[in-house]
Amino acid sequence: MKKKAIIITAAAVLIAAAGVVTWQLTSGFSGDSQTLLYAESVGKMTNTDMSQNRFAGVIEAQNALNINLENNHTVKEIFVTQGQTVEVGTELFSYNTDEISMNLEQANLEVEKITNSIESLKSQIESLKKEKANAPSSEQLSYTTQIQELEMNVRQEEYNKKVKELEVSRLKDSLENSVVTSTIDGVVQEINENPSYDQYTGNQKPFMSILATGKYRVKGTVNELSVRSIYRGMPVIIRSRADESIIWSGTVDNIDTQKPETGNQNMMGGESGGSTKYPFYVSLESSDGLMLGQHVYIEPNLGENTEKEGMWLLSDYIITEENGESYVWAVGNGDKLEKRKVTLGEKDENDSTVEILDGLKASDYIVWPSEDCKEGAKVSKNNNEMPIGGGSDDVIYGDDGGYVWENGSALPQEAEI
Repeated sequence: MKKKAIIITAAAVLIAAAGVVTWQLTSGFSGDSQTLLYAESVGKMTNTDMSQNRFAGVIEAQNALNINLENNHTVKEIFVTQGQTVEVGTELFSYNTDEISMNLEQANLEVEKITNSIESLKSQIESLKKEKANAPSSEQLSYTTQIQELEMNVRQEEYNKKVKELEVSRLKDSLENSVVTSTIDGVVQEINENPSYDQYTGNQKPFMSILATGKYRVKGTVNELSVRSIYRGMPVIIRSRADESIIWSGTVDNIDTQKPETGNQNMMGGESGGSTKYPFYVSLESSDGLMLGQHVYIEPNLGENTEKEGMWLLSDYIITEENGESYVWAVGNGDKLEKRKVTLGEKDENDSTVEILDGLKASDYIVWPSEDCKEGAKVSKNNNEMPIGGGSDDVIYGDDGGYVWENGSALPQEAEI
């Protein structure tokens, strides 16, 4: 997969070089000192610029327990605090049993009242049936209508009785289980003694929320300008902020565009503090070594082989002199071209790349070797401002994990082009 990613990059670079030559010719430039050369980002070409398409993320629980107060119940005492670790069976809070007892007594009275009402209605029905038997035919329809109406009232009251009996049962359970306990192992995320309403969903927030421990997911945030750069099912790499060599693998499983977030978070990858942001979630292949609340980086996994570490550059960019020293044409101070000595490592004949041990950084820019490359020549860093391939409709499709190239930029195939 590393080979595929580099081949795609190489294709884009070659097309960029062809576009530069065409642009130079049509603009009246020749191979003299005034020729303007375009430089490409080393980080983008070698997939070592870790700030490219990187999003901030935080580890959160995969599952959560939300507890709502039962109707007409008030809390007597809370036994836990926010941030506290709890286990299955840990006592969380207790209801006011005095109020429950009063409600139970009232419910029992209502059940008794409904029962008496049903008996009264049935008695009336029996009386009407006896009267109907001795009534003239002209009054039969009237008696029938009255009886049917009373029978309907009986059915309604019987239904009301069942509903009230369920309430009595729940109140009895609440009285017997006035102390609410946790059903999961986790951490108390929030306690809302006066539950408010979610400003986005309009739903009332739970009285208490507990995040389960053990199974984690990653919550990231993407702004409105970058939201199309990710999609459901997209493979990503989760990178530790403390040690960027430690990574986990995951997949984007949800992009929640229905719940925008606002704020001045300083997100990576072009995030802007003033734009609308949307949460997205990543399921992990393994969460070993991660901690709840840990902050991480989320990066698209373009299919590169993570076992092949270091910086690997296309060998065509490297010039080796007779004395064995190698160099590249790099952008120096004042955006002027300079010969930059590089130290080479291993070679990979499969994808025509060479390992760069020293001399280049991901933040550097280099130029494709040509006759116009001279010390001090004018250089412009290519930020994809000039059309590649002669038109905005030119697209190169690649097989590196579902990405395409449009005007030098990698886009997921599901993105609108």
